[in-house]
Amino acid sequence: MTYYDDNFGHWEDMDDPDNREYYKYVQSASVDKECNGCGRIVRILPNYGYCDTCADARERGIDI
Repeated sequence: MTYYDDNFGHWEDMDDPDNREYYKYVQSASVDKECNGCGRIVRILPNYGYCDTCADARERGIDI
């Protein structure tokens, strides 16, 4: 089974029950909003401004 979301990208070690529980929490707490980087409507936590793809690009110094 693949676990992915716009907050953190691909989730790993999902055999761990704590990781699965946190994933479920993140999914339930996320809202649909426009990413400040790419402009797509993504499902992210309310306090996040960028999807995982744009956040990764910003961390690598890519101007988005």
